[in-house]
Amino acid sequence: MQITFENVSYRYAVGTPFEKAALHGLSFTIPSGAYVGIIGQTGSGKSTMIQHLNGLIKPTEGSVQVGTWRISADTKVPAQMRKEVGLVFQYPEHQLFEETVAKDVSFGPLNFGATPEEALELGRTALDLVGLPFEEFKDRSPFQLSGGQMRRVAIAGVLAMQPKALVLDEPTAGLDPAGRREILDNIYQIHQERQLTTLLVTHSMEEAARYADLLLVMADGKVAMMGEPADVFAQSERLRELSLDVPASVDFLTKLNEQLPPDKQLPASLYREEEVLKALLQRLTQRREASL
Repeated sequence: MQITFENVSYRYAVGTPFEKAALHGLSFTIPSGAYVGIIGQTGSGKSTMIQHLNGLIKPTEGSVQVGTWRISADTKVPAQMRKEVGLVFQYPEHQLFEETVAKDVSFGPLNFGATPEEALELGRTALDLVGLPFEEFKDRSPFQLSGGQMRRVAIAGVLAMQPKALVLDEPTAGLDPAGRREILDNIYQIHQERQLTTLLVTHSMEEAARYADLLLVMADGKVAMMGEPADVFAQSERLRELSLDVPASVDFLTKLNEQLPPDKQLPASLYREEEVLKALLQRLTQRREASL
């Protein structure tokens, strides 16, 4: 599902003394099937921007094209659009409300016209996707689960509606590092298997580097930078001007290359931890073999 913003501006409380501009002339396109990391300081407009994607708010000016739907200030948002664009907020467990896990994850499909049997099967599949075996969890209260399990149930409820685009607003906030990695790894696998268009709002440059193939950096309600991660991370000074930093792996590689002669430096295009580690191991192996 391709997403295009065309000169989108948004103002809160229009016509009141509290009117405030949150977005200013956003124009960009996200290709279908991309995994996009959305980065920016608090107040940069990230959350306001993603709420346009399933019509929670509509542009004050400009338009948003989401798949076949175009949303502008006077557009009535179709229910089908909200089904196909799944939005997971911060602390998504706050969206849980049913007495059992099965009922909670089945609620969305039922609300969009699925039969009880169809909704239950969609819920079963969604729970399996997030690593919660249906038979083990279906009759349990979602409020008696661990924080990480509650988060997974909430995400499963969105996946049960079979969205074409998945929008995640800091979905791992408050979890420990292992829990964050596990959930995001799981979401990345789902992204690949279902060929979703996925947008991840995150404050973590490491998370953005690990999963995204396209980065969108926001500042003061505008797109400050956009491009492939290697290209964005190469502009470290610009990122620091925006009070952001490069991932630790990029910082490490930069400092390492400063100590090496030009012909021994590692490629600056490496930015994922795994890629940097693999390159270092290869270099050490080559050096050891050369000394034998």
